[in-house]
Amino acid sequence: MTAPVFGALIGAAEKTPTLHIPSMRFAGGDQAFHVSEAKYTRMEKSFKSLGARSLLMASSDDTLILHQPPDPEYVALLRACGAGGTSHLIPSGSEGQCLAEDALMCSATLEFVRGWPGALEFYMVSDMDERLARQAGRPLPPYQAGVVSLFNDKVFFIRTLEDMGLPIIESYSGPSDAVAFRLTKDPGWPVVVRSSRSVGGAGVWVAHTATQRHELKKRIEKRRGEVFILQRWIDSVSSPNLQMYVGEDSICVLGMSTQVFRDGIRHVGNYFDGSGDDEVDGRIMAQGKALAMEAARMGYRGILGIDFIVTASGEIYAVEINARHNTSTHAMWFANRLMNADPFVASHGRAAYMRWPSPREGLCAMEWMKLLGEAAFRPDKGEGALPYDCGWNGLEAAIVASDPEKRQWLEKKAEQTAT
Repeated sequence: MTAPVFGALIGAAEKTPTLHIPSMRFAGGDQAFHVSEAKYTRMEKSFKSLGARSLLMASSDDTLILHQPPDPEYVALLRACGAGGTSHLIPSGSEGQCLAEDALMCSATLEFVRGWPGALEFYMVSDMDERLARQAGRPLPPYQAGVVSLFNDKVFFIRTLEDMGLPIIESYSGPSDAVAFRLTKDPGWPVVVRSSRSVGGAGVWVAHTATQRHELKKRIEKRRGEVFILQRWIDSVSSPNLQMYVGEDSICVLGMSTQVFRDGIRHVGNYFDGSGDDEVDGRIMAQGKALAMEAARMGYRGILGIDFIVTASGEIYAVEINARHNTSTHAMWFANRLMNADPFVASHGRAAYMRWPSPREGLCAMEWMKLLGEAAFRPDKGEGALPYDCGWNGLEAAIVASDPEKRQWLEKKAEQTAT
């Protein structure tokens, strides 16, 4: 990529329908989630249901590859908002490790991908996605899956920040025994330890006391052969997330959100707002653009999410990069299209993504809609809580409101429904 354009109206490309391939497969996923290889294989197959999140992203002209037929009533609800897709492909088999492999092993699906005239939109490019694209005669940019793996490596990310001269939290990285040894030394302040392969909060621990450091040391010692990062825990006033789309000749900012955490590190949602401080937002944007440029030079294309923290004294640090769709990407894409008729034009102050655990398990989206009652999303009003239909063991929803106060009311009602 040479001289990419920022802020280009890539949404104009929606005039050409897109084929969504929402497949997930993490390289070294068993280490990332610290489970046996057999258990991770089962997890990976369960990820196929998450592809239903892309129904919120698909325009009314798009096509999606899914693991099972979506609920017609739910699709009709989305189509009333210009989303949901016009058709859905279900591979004939389901024995593959991921959705892309199912598509690869189904001759009809493979033939459809081969003949698709428009763009392909991947949830997260893996080696299996590359195989699917190659066999369909649709080569991806070189080293795409390799770039995804590199950016998911937290040590590589820190080295990238150092090489680029961006602000960085003082860090020590090393094998499990070296990091465990350093945990025995009391630095006098809280610490955070991250597995280099951590994903979505798995493999991230905070220790505030000597007892907690001792327990963390024992945990780390059991994970021999892995690499960890030890950092000072820095209190933050906010944790913004910047989402960008890296195209072939342009980079577009989809939006900036404020992440919501429980217990310090457990992510439970995003408000699609800036920080409220234009100067802070500008510095976040500058770091985000620099990182997006670096990813583009390495061959990455697609959604890029970058997490930051902002301290009380105004320091800004990029702490993680996700070379894939985030859990909130689908809600942001949907809200952008609903409010601005273009998923690449950011919405502000009125939308959010939230999730709540619930004793109600196995509910589909339309069952949640009935339970939400007056808080349920209504296309005619363009607001409400819109559940995802991915079979998560709780309520996961896009929230769209007429103003921040109504959004807060909807969030409270949805939480009450879930819990």
